[in-house]
Amino acid sequence: MYKRKEFIVSKVASLGYLIFEVSDIPAWKEFAGNVLGLMVTENGPEGTLTLRMDGQAQRFGLEPGSADDLIYAGFEVNDQATLEGLTNGLAAAGFEVVKCDSATAAARGVEILCRTQDPNGLGIELFCHPIQGEEAFVSELVPGGFVTGDEGLGHVVVNAQDHAQTERFYRELLGMKMSDRVVMKIGPDASMDTDFYHTNSRHHSLAFAASGMPKKMHHFMIEACDMDAVGRAYDRVQDAGVRVMSTLGRHTNDKMFSFYARSPSRFEVEFGWGGIKVDDANWQVAHYDRGSIWGHQRPSRPKKED
Repeated sequence: MYKRKEFIVSKVASLGYLIFEVSDIPAWKEFAGNVLGLMVTENGPEGTLTLRMDGQAQRFGLEPGSADDLIYAGFEVNDQATLEGLTNGLAAAGFEVVKCDSATAAARGVEILCRTQDPNGLGIELFCHPIQGEEAFVSELVPGGFVTGDEGLGHVVVNAQDHAQTERFYRELLGMKMSDRVVMKIGPDASMDTDFYHTNSRHHSLAFAASGMPKKMHHFMIEACDMDAVGRAYDRVQDAGVRVMSTLGRHTNDKMFSFYARSPSRFEVEFGWGGIKVDDANWQVAHYDRGSIWGHQRPSRPKKED
């Protein structure tokens, strides 16, 4: 526990990468490459996969294991001075911070890397100076490519054990700014409160809710530059026999046109287009009582899970 005060020097710049521990590497290789349209590279004899979506050397890392969950979220900061300010603030607030060696940083595709944990036990990696690939990756399956650059890879939605402590960590210590909040009824006498936070012009890089779900994350989102890329991905998901978790729809808050598919690790992946941009000069935090304007319906469960 720590007192509510300012420790940070500056906010993080973007969501740089995500690292998962997955039990079925071959299934992920097929799903990431031939369904999502990402570049897949096998690293080393242990079967680790690196996924690319743009010029950055790594946007996702898949490590073999039984968790089938997110184990690290990597957030980029602008420079070493900002990184030191953030890590000093985390240490002052009682969080253990480890400065990783150059080999660990290189394995993440960055030059300088520090590691801590959020209040939910999720590994948080803060880094600067990401390494670029020899050539930028351009997906043949995704017309126009993905929205990345200064906005990072997309967004991630995590499950919070303690909503208040999670808010303090990301808002006060990492300096993220609230975009809006969605409070939806999930039963006659229950509702779920989801907070959305931005670090740049992307509507949100992180969202969290005290959902009570066992995994550390609910889903991650990647955003295409072309609307038709969403429809084509939707076709590929169905052609591949991948389960659609939410049909095509548009969200109330970020206005993203998207659908959700179940990954081989059974958490969800959102594939979207058209998210609105945040301008802090005139942005107003809003509250919503539903997640979607239309669509995003949950298809009926099959009689037997695959």
